[in-house]
This record gives sequence, C-alpha cells and structure tokens, in this order.
Amino acid sequence: MAGPDNTNPAPNGHSPEPAAPAPNGAGAETRVEPMAIAPTERFMIASRRVPGFAPASAMELANALPDVKIVRRIQPRGLTAFSTGGPSSQTPEILVAEMDPARGAALQASAPPNVIVERDAFLRVSDDFRPFDFNGVMPIAAGVGVDVQLRVVGAGGKPLPKATVYVYGQGFPGQGVTNDRGEVVVTVFGGPIETIQAIYVKPAADHWDRMLRAPALQPGAVNTVQLRPLTESFNGFPQSGMIGWGQRLMKLDRLDPSFTGAGVKIGIIDSGCDSAHPQLRHVTRGADLTNGGDKTSWANDQIGHGTHCAGIITAASDGVAGIRGFAPKAEVHSLKVFPGGRFSDLIDALDECIERQLDVVNMSLGSGDPSELVAQKISEARQSGVACIVAAGNSSGPVQFPGALPTVLTVAALGKLDEFPSDSYHAQTVVPQLVAGAMFSPKFTCFGPQIAVAAPGVAIVSTVPGGGYAAWDGTSMATPHVTGMAALLLAHHPLLAAARTVRNEQRVAQLFSLLASSGARYLGDATREGVGVPDFERAPGLSAAQPMGAAAPASAGLAPAGVGLDGFAPLTAPAPWAIDPAMLQRVNPAIIQRMIQLRAAGLI
Repeated sequence: MAGPDNTNPAPNGHSPEPAAPAPNGAGAETRVEPMAIAPTERFMIASRRVPGFAPASAMELANALPDVKIVRRIQPRGLTAFSTGGPSSQTPEILVAEMDPARGAALQASAPPNVIVERDAFLRVSDDFRPFDFNGVMPIAAGVGVDVQLRVVGAGGKPLPKATVYVYGQGFPGQGVTNDRGEVVVTVFGGPIETIQAIYVKPAADHWDRMLRAPALQPGAVNTVQLRPLTESFNGFPQSGMIGWGQRLMKLDRLDPSFTGAGVKIGIIDSGCDSAHPQLRHVTRGADLTNGGDKTSWANDQIGHGTHCAGIITAASDGVAGIRGFAPKAEVHSLKVFPGGRFSDLIDALDECIERQLDVVNMSLGSGDPSELVAQKISEARQSGVACIVAAGNSSGPVQFPGALPTVLTVAALGKLDEFPSDSYHAQTVVPQLVAGAMFSPKFTCFGPQIAVAAPGVAIVSTVPGGGYAAWDGTSMATPHVTGMAALLLAHHPLLAAARTVRNEQRVAQLFSLLASSGARYLGDATREGVGVPDFERAPGLSAAQPMGAAAPASAGLAPAGVGLDGFAPLTAPAPWAIDPAMLQRVNPAIIQRMIQLRAAGLI
C-alpha cells in the first residue's frame, strides 16, 4: 500500500475546508450534484457449437444486446494445420462487451446453450510477491501515521535507486521506492516506530533482496539497509558468467554446446522483453496485444517479468557472459499481455502463436477464474502443433487456470537450500515439512493432480530491464526452465527434430511425454512435483553423437553385448540414456514411445 500523498496540509494538520460556493446572479447558491461513478465489467460473448442448436453469428449476438457497449471484436483466424481427424473447428468470433456487472451476471444466467457469456477476467503473472506473512493476524485500525526514513545501499555504501521498500507495522503496510540517493520515506499507521514488525527491500537489479524482522529503527533519523551484491555469491558475475542452480539440476551444464535450440520458434506470453539487454538483443520479434498488436512497444517491459522469463529461456552470451539461457539460438517471439492483460488478450496472443507457427509457448500467467473460450483456443493451438507450457500459480492452493487444463503441461516450483542468503525473502519460502534433503517445495507453489513436472523456482537469477540481473521466485521462474528444455528437445532430439515440420497434436503429446519421461523425483509427492524435475541425462533417445559434458565411462556406451532388443543401453548403466544414430534407424519408433511411456509412469 503506497504512502499518503505529499501535498501540503492545512496549518492545523487537517484537510482544508472546501471553499464556499459562489452565489449566482439571483443571490442563490449554485449546487453541483456529485456524479456517481457506475461500476462496469467486461464480458466475452460468443457462439457455442451445440448439437440441435443453430450457431449464432456475432452480428446476431450484437443486435440482441443494444444496451451494452461492444469495445472489441476478436475475429477467428483459423487453424494452420490438420489433426488426424481432419480439420478442427476454430473458435468463434468473440465480442468483448462492457456493461454493468449485474447486467453481465443476468446475461450469464439467461444465455441459451449455444451462447457463451463469461467474464473477461484480468490475468496475473505467476510470480511470488507476498513478502510478509501476518500469520492470520488482521491489521489494527489505522491511527496516527509514522514516517520511517530509510536509505538502501549496496557494497561500499553505494546508494541503490529504484529499490521497492515495504514496511510492516500493526496497521496496513506502507510502500515506497528509493530515489537516486537510495532514500525513501514510508508512512505506516497503527502505532509508533517501535511497533514496526518487518522491512522488506526488493532491489531493482544486481543485489539480493533482504527481509528484516523486528528491526531496531531510530525515530527521526535515516536508517540504512545494506544489500548484498550478487557478485558476493557469484564471483566475477556477470562478466565471468554463471550457470544457475536450476540449469545444473536439470544437467544443462553437461549438455553439448551444439545444443542451442536453433530452428525452433518460442513464444513468451508475458509483459514484453527488454531486447536492449546485452543478453537479449537477438529477440527481435514480438507484438503488444495490449496496444493493438503494436510491433515495437512489446520491447518496453514495465514490470520486468517477461524479461526475466526470457533470460532463463534464451539468454545469449554475445558480448557478456552473464547467465546461460537454455536455447540462445532459438527464434523468440515476445507477446505482451501485461500489465492489464485479460482473457481476450491471451486469446489474441494464442492466435498470434498459431499464425506465426510457433513450436512452444511459455505462459507464466494465470487466473482464479476459468474460461471456456481460452480453453478452446489453447486446444486449437495444441491441434496446430503449439505446445503450451503453463505455470501452476503461486496461491499456495489448487492449480490455477489455465494450468488446470489437460491440454497444457503444468509446472510447479521447487527450491534448493543454501542457494540464497538466510536473510533474504527466498528463505521465507521454506516450509520445514516440505523439505526433502536439499530440495523443498516452496510454500507459494500451487499443487494438485494437474501438476505434470516441477522445476527450479526459488532464487532464480535472470535478466531484468536496464541490462541488470535479479533473483526472483515463483512458478513463473520454474516454467521457463521447462520451456527451454522443450525447445532443445524439439531442436535436437532425433524423434522430434526429424518431424519438426509436422505440426499437429501428436507432436505436442510426444514432446510432453519426453519431458515427463525424463523426470527425477526429489519430494515423493506427485501433487507437488508431478513426475519430477526434467533432467537431460534421463531423457530417453538423446543421441550419443552429441556427448554430454565429459567423456562417459565405457560402460555407458552401447557395447554390442549390452544392447537390448529395444536398442537402449542397460537400465543399470550409470551414464545418460543414449541411442546410437545408426541403430536409431533400425529401432521401431513404437518401441521407443513405449519406453517413454514406461518412464513417465515410473515403471523404469
């Protein structure tokens, strides 16, 4: 909650009295009635195909609603591919109407079976941004405000501008952003400065965040909070480069450098991407769906979320080592729907994915509301060969929409102990009951039977706008790890790369099966990790012609005596699964698919 407006109050500290109304010519006062602002809400209206009912055209729907304002029409763009069952039916034209919420609810209740009426709900980015837990205690009523003066600095006392500061007292929290001197004054209510319970500081870039509980604050003085630079944990970063703990867990560091994702098209539906970042200059394609599909404003990422996801997926080391992205040579398309994105913008973005013939799409977003129209469009995308990989959400509850759909691959978050400072907010995500060895399920991640896989999502260092780096948490950070691996499988796995031009639902299903079959379990709880964390060393069918890391021991190869009828190395071999390219030509693909299914089921 932001601090109060800094306008000058009246001398007595109270709001100034309103000026007396000027009399009119007849000596009577002119009375201006206050205008009531009527609430409005957006709804999507479209035809539904129902046997026995004639489909309603968009014109018929619009003519039936003369009392509502149509603010947008989303035209169907059609499929670019065929499923095995023939051409798939496309989603209908959608009307986006603005109306009184009661009118919208009445339309929903009275809509015939062949008409869809649903809220055009706002989307949320799937990152974890709840820095303090009140443990169920409600804030007390606001009283006299107290100003907390803070200065945020880094190494050597260097001021850190644009750091977001939250101050928690007995009332509602106060919030502010540091100026160029690293200073901010945050006003909180509910008690004197001694009752401040916590201070959380989230830097703009290049430093760890910090959580201070029960801070000893000096009233009337500037209190200094010092943050640790990322270089303290990663020596020489970003010039010398680093590989994140998540990439190491998934064995990206052991993958041959020739695995770059070249030839694969990736979509990132998010808040845009700062393509001026030294590691993201190769991201040159995009559209801003919140701005009429503008072809340039997508590069203006106001909240940094899309830039962070893009770094995990595709950061390239041209000119600066920085971090390692999974697929630095892939063709990346940034489709902006934040801030302010709604279901209708997501549908628009998915249409772009279909039209651009993208291979895999990262969707680190969600909503507490379902949408039949979004579900239809995701199904259409899958039939067109577009694989949608979706964040589970961060509400600490059931998987959110669209992650609950069976047509997507849903990703939960995992954390690893000792990968972050103990006084950072990252440490607050650890729940002792959800720790298994060095791994843990963070308290924010959604869970449920819809979870397909888990991936690293705590203290993930990636790119942010302005050329810097930041460590963030969330299923938003976990999902790009899986998207990046999916891109590499599409580009380099012999079963998928050979069929790259075949765009259908079967290819998506095969990709998802490969990701699931490579899962390594850490928690033993399928509702929180699915089949586990995808691991390159466990992915069946990666060719031995592209060696992983250092030379594998002789027992890891395909010695003639050790080759089974299925063409795979013995299951007891300590090295990654490998297939000899020549043998691959002789192996029945159905056998390979069966092995993938057995691995996905945890039977091998």
